[in-house]
Amino acid sequence: MKMVCWNVRGLGDPRNVRRLRHALRDFNPSVVFFSETKLQDARMARIRQTCGFNNGIEVSSVGRSGGLSLAWKDSISITLRSFSVRHIDVLINDDGEGKCWRCTGFYGAPEEHLREASWDLLRLLNDSPEVPWLVMGDFNEIMYANEKQGGLRRSERQMAKFREVLFYCSLSDIGYSGSWYTWERGRTQANNIRERLDRGVGNGVWWDLFPNFTLNHMTHTISDHCPLLLDTTGALRLACNWPCKFEACWLAEDSCEPEVLKLWNESERLIPDRLNHVCRGLNNWFREIRRLKSTTVDDLRKRLEQLWSMDPSDEVLGEIIETKLSLNLEADKDEVYWEQRARANWLRNGDRNTAFFHRFASGRRRKNRIKQIVNSSGATISDNEGILLTASEYFQTLFTSQGCNNMEAILHGVRECITQSMNDSLNKPYTYEEVCTAVKTMVPLKASGIDGLGAIFYQKFWHIIGREVADYCISLASGSANFQEINETCIVLIPKVKDPSNMTQFRPISLCNVLYKIASKMLANRFKSCLDVCINEAQCAFVPGRLITDNILIAYEMLHSFKNRRVGLVGQFALKLDMSKAYDRVEWQFLESMMLKLGFNSSWVSIIMNCVRTMSYSVSINGFSSNIFSPSRGLRQGDPLSPYLFLICSEGLSTLLNLAHSAGNFTGARINRYAPVLTHLLFADDSLIFSEASAVSAHFIKDMLSTYAEASGQLINYDKSGAFFSSNVVDPVREEICGILGVTSSDNPEKYLGLPALVGRNKMSVFKDFKDKFEKKNSNWCIRGLSMGSREVFIKSVL
Repeated sequence: MKMVCWNVRGLGDPRNVRRLRHALRDFNPSVVFFSETKLQDARMARIRQTCGFNNGIEVSSVGRSGGLSLAWKDSISITLRSFSVRHIDVLINDDGEGKCWRCTGFYGAPEEHLREASWDLLRLLNDSPEVPWLVMGDFNEIMYANEKQGGLRRSERQMAKFREVLFYCSLSDIGYSGSWYTWERGRTQANNIRERLDRGVGNGVWWDLFPNFTLNHMTHTISDHCPLLLDTTGALRLACNWPCKFEACWLAEDSCEPEVLKLWNESERLIPDRLNHVCRGLNNWFREIRRLKSTTVDDLRKRLEQLWSMDPSDEVLGEIIETKLSLNLEADKDEVYWEQRARANWLRNGDRNTAFFHRFASGRRRKNRIKQIVNSSGATISDNEGILLTASEYFQTLFTSQGCNNMEAILHGVRECITQSMNDSLNKPYTYEEVCTAVKTMVPLKASGIDGLGAIFYQKFWHIIGREVADYCISLASGSANFQEINETCIVLIPKVKDPSNMTQFRPISLCNVLYKIASKMLANRFKSCLDVCINEAQCAFVPGRLITDNILIAYEMLHSFKNRRVGLVGQFALKLDMSKAYDRVEWQFLESMMLKLGFNSSWVSIIMNCVRTMSYSVSINGFSSNIFSPSRGLRQGDPLSPYLFLICSEGLSTLLNLAHSAGNFTGARINRYAPVLTHLLFADDSLIFSEASAVSAHFIKDMLSTYAEASGQLINYDKSGAFFSSNVVDPVREEICGILGVTSSDNPEKYLGLPALVGRNKMSVFKDFKDKFEKKNSNWCIRGLSMGSREVFIKSVL
């Protein structure tokens, strides 16, 4: 564990706060103790949080003097024992080392006449000699005369009292490495004073607990006190091997663009090979840039340490000031460097500090690290190799086709709606402008694929690589080149719950290469232009010109009518369906058959299926990657085409429901006698089915869902599905229907059925959009279909 103890001499200046964050990032401590903050506790708490420490204890300053703060990271457990304006006493439980010990951050009185009270406080704290105890801080006193240089001689009586209290408490100095003094004042040789006022002292039990500790007097630029860095393990930090990946922060370097131009022109191979050559070359280039920058900072710090060890003269003190300024300048560069890397986060959150990026990156890395997993046989696997093998086997099973059965029951009801003119528009030659549009509309800082080049690379250097990349993407989208060489996908797992242990508790994200996504987005931009023709009106997600809020409003009004329907012989119910791993289970044969039956040209379907069938997967966990395997079903949740292809698949369910309703086997439901019959609403992979509350209807719906599942590969998760009944349905009927469907009933549809909420939009604007849309269609059935109370609310909201 690392701990920093520092008298910061006030943090009221924002520039000093930025310097502090920069220093803490270099030290990387788990616990910090600040003295003489000169701030009230609320303001110090905000500064502590910006430094990346969510946990802390603050003691307000008295006027413009004093002020303490103890902060720690989530990996450390701390229990407060006592505090005052001169100390914070805690018990530290380090989960990583499994050791518990006592630590006291101490700030001795700067006034000589008050120092005796400080020593009395230290004697009072000596109440548990058997517990490992460390006291660190600014004692404002030295032990011996040789710990001071310059100025007046320290009174022997003062030093003796300090030694006496340490002896009484069985505390001894734990030593140090670095410069001998921790405090300095005076810029000329005549008035320069140096003293060792800051130190760490521990009892014998603490020495036995941490035999390999180190304490360093670190260099400083913002305070006249040195920060003390304690490492209880004495271990060295291991260097990380970063993967080949283009970082957005590289754009801050002036030599980045010339390097890209040089590397691009060096290679004459195929476009994917040239891009890989550029990525590897840029990694080597930046490694050298980083090495030179690190050397510069290290040299400055070493020079500062050398200057502090010299006898003070006007020349030495002047060079110390210049070296400090140079270090501050490097800190400014580093802040701009990280700001460029996380620019989207800065603009979105308005937080001007480098700790913002590091705090979230570190927290995300810690949260996403997989410590153990339970395999299919119920055994717990904790080693990385076993975890990777378990995950790889899981996805190979998930992406293995189970075959399509009974497809004709769905396909015979699909109407051909894509005209010849639409097919001609889909298959017309691609232009350079379409490629540029696809590139410009990508989110710049989204995670890159296996090739390591994100969208920001293509956007920033399009003037260098654009023409060749555009020609290659056009050849892919037109079917003259194969997607296979760029269609390798990396699966990363994002936990859906805290401390997940099962594969179902992770959300798999597919990271596609941006080069593939450019061609795929070109296809998707054309594909979505005809979706409103071939996708049923019950589906509003991902279809241009439709809003998912339309279905949300209709669903809430329908369920509201169910609540108010307390009389009548015929009841109604709504069935909310949840598809398990909906994208991952799409059968390719069913998808291809649906597209052909809808009327898409065979050449267009061949290109789309080439995107789907040529993909391959590898799983990445904790920095390790599995072997590559090829799937036989499923759609990726990182492919621009996938949402539109899933709509084609879900159109099979709409077809079955419409066929049943036309044949009179399925009645649907309506708000009142004036409203149209509503059979179902689709929210991407979530569905709401409305029907008459009877056992016959329930059996028929069950059979339809089984037919759809056999043909499309979809698997309904009945545990997350539910039913909501109108108020006039008696309990025996409810139980019978729920038993047939295998779901549970609920009286709270808004919460249980999981309908998307109206979040992030003003309700009045939603109603206005709703009203404008139906006015354009010259229809007002939605107004007539509402209950009187809901109609009044609707009209008032619109007006």
